[in-house]
Amino acid sequence: MEKRKLNEFVTFVPGINPTRAQKQFETQKINYYDQASFESDYNRKDVVVEEKEKPLFQSNLSLNEGDVVISNSLQLATIVGENNVGKVLSLNFTKIEFDSEQLDKRYFLYLFNAHKDVKQQKERGSQGSGSILRIPLRALGEMIVPIVPIEEQKKIGNIYVETMKLQKKLSQYADLIGQFTSSVIEGTLKGE
Repeated sequence: MEKRKLNEFVTFVPGINPTRAQKQFETQKINYYDQASFESDYNRKDVVVEEKEKPLFQSNLSLNEGDVVISNSLQLATIVGENNVGKVLSLNFTKIEFDSEQLDKRYFLYLFNAHKDVKQQKERGSQGSGSILRIPLRALGEMIVPIVPIEEQKKIGNIYVETMKLQKKLSQYADLIGQFTSSVIEGTLKGE
């Protein structure tokens, strides 16, 4: 298995400073991609990767469905869903632009979110003080990742995404069972 640097396959586009953006674009109304947007994309059931035609007026920082975004604070990646199309990235996020067809988006998600070696590299490359550590763009690009043939990448990526969906459903079921159990016990204690 071949190992190569991430920057051979992708370009990292940092988000913008909201204060500068308001001055640069001369508007107060910019719809930013925020933590709630990231979590809705990260936790949704469908993960669409198909590329759609990008409108010409959109900047490099506005998002399209299927774009891959990294939350700098959580150090996790997700694929943008249709509810967040057109939002602009703030400094808390980094957009991933795939330079070639040699790296599958879902496989990238698996590598960045779950692969043991990449997790260790993220820990080593993290900088900052306090509870929020960030990975500099240079360190992201220098990460060494295993590269397998694209068909294998697609299989691994699909398995990863399907496993994440199943884990989310199991977590929801566990919550529902806990709520049901609590209501039965409380009902019993009240003499119902």
